[in-house]
Amino acid sequence: MEKDYYWKPILADLKMERDVFKNELKSKEHEWKSERISLKAERDAFKSERDILKSEREVYKSERDILKAESDVFKSERDMFKVERDAFKSER
Repeated sequence: MEKDYYWKPILADLKMERDVFKNELKSKEHEWKSERISLKAERDAFKSERDILKSEREVYKSERDILKAESDVFKSERDMFKVERDAFKSER
């Protein structure tokens, strides 16, 4: 009987400390979970922004390639006109 009176308050204190620790741990876990979710959302936003920039880069690359092709066409036309001009000069 004496042992019960001795251990009951000690057990009650330990249980209370355990409950406090559990509650603190749960609140920390919720905090970490919400931080993780916000970081995931931020990561996803960066990924979508990166994908947008990649697609814009592809558009600019294709526009550049088109302009290069047009430039090559103009250069070849210029060279043809030079050849025609030289042919007319040589006929005179």
